[in-house]
Amino acid sequence: MGADILVGVDVGTTSVKAVAVSLDGTVIASASRETPWRRDGAHADIDPRRLADVAIAVCAEVAGDERLGSPGRQALRGIGVTGIAETGVLLDSAGNPCAPALAWFDPRGDVQSLRERIDRTDFQRATGVRLNSKPSIAKIMWLQTNIPGADRAVRHLCVGEWIVRALGGDYVTESSLASRTGMFDVHERATWQTATDIVGPLMPDRHVWAGERVGTASGDIPDVLRGAALTVAGHDHQTASLISGACRDGALFDSMGTAEALIRTVARTLTRDEMQHLTDLDISVGWGVLPGHQILLAGRLTGLSLERVASLLGATDRASRLSLGEQAITTTRGAIATRIEHLDNESLSISGITDGVTPGLMWRVAVEDLTRIIDEPLGQMDEAVGPRLSSVVAGGWIHNAMVAEAKLRQLGNYRVSELEEPGALGAAFLAGVAAGLLAQPDSGGVARWLD
Repeated sequence: MGADILVGVDVGTTSVKAVAVSLDGTVIASASRETPWRRDGAHADIDPRRLADVAIAVCAEVAGDERLGSPGRQALRGIGVTGIAETGVLLDSAGNPCAPALAWFDPRGDVQSLRERIDRTDFQRATGVRLNSKPSIAKIMWLQTNIPGADRAVRHLCVGEWIVRALGGDYVTESSLASRTGMFDVHERATWQTATDIVGPLMPDRHVWAGERVGTASGDIPDVLRGAALTVAGHDHQTASLISGACRDGALFDSMGTAEALIRTVARTLTRDEMQHLTDLDISVGWGVLPGHQILLAGRLTGLSLERVASLLGATDRASRLSLGEQAITTTRGAIATRIEHLDNESLSISGITDGVTPGLMWRVAVEDLTRIIDEPLGQMDEAVGPRLSSVVAGGWIHNAMVAEAKLRQLGNYRVSELEEPGALGAAFLAGVAAGLLAQPDSGGVARWLD
């Protein structure tokens, strides 16, 4: 014990997680704390200082874990921070937060004012995302209008960038996170001047890739963290894809959590016409965590819908849902008319319930019909950037027998990523890159680090 370690932090929607990892990829310690949102109905925001305190605390907890022995201060060689996108922190000229940070799913983005200033097509062709309340620019506009002091902001940092700054790092713009802000010209990999004209010059001038060293841990932080190399490890879905070995041209990463995220990595820069076409289909285009590679990202609430149906059937814990899956694979739909359809992202419609519809059969219907919804974006991605050559599936739902069977029919042969906390683990790997201890990943992925 006492050998060099790396720490990865994943600032997620539900929790802030951290892992301490040896240089060969062995997880030695882990910790998590609830993400401290302040909620009011559909609205959710967070005190940036409180969020930084939580992230630094879990980071220090794993770095100081007794299983590491007493290695001395230099044992911690690098810290990487990944996490949610769209949510960002406005800072004043002294570097202090001057507004709460709105959750990525908070609907308070000022879409109307944004649409009055920017043509939808121009927005999509530049930023690679849809013009709605989700991108950071819409949230910034709402804050500047409604929160006293927000108009004093001189800088905007995405959450991962903010935590790294709170650890003593530099002000930087990391490409995969910037691609979710609506203020970044994805095609040019540069700040978008039109957005700057609207909200001000808020993005840091230094543009970096995930894994680049952006300072050294210092300042008013626990001693155990001081001296570590720092990096912004990018968007959590993409960091998880990287560590799962799916971050390469022709590969699909299918993350089946509450939301199902489909990611295709592309070893080229898409044209503006391609960006417009894909965003019209609700597929975003941005830079990935692998330098020089772009990603296509589509999201559907498959997992949330499965949770709702499972609860309706009385399967409210892992064991009962696994049992439901085993029952389902022994049933057949035959000529029954039972169907499940998405009415929108918020609700489902179940029709055709007749005699003989058992919980197992209902679960087969749910899994098959909800899985089928993903066929459309999968096909659209294949048409845009070529057929997928391999698939990696991650997330708890893939361990359900019925889900696994449906995915096999949909994707063909695929590999299941069994990694726990892949976002944090990927952030730890990129911390090793920033510290100069691990090689920059190539398009073959980094799965060999964990062999």
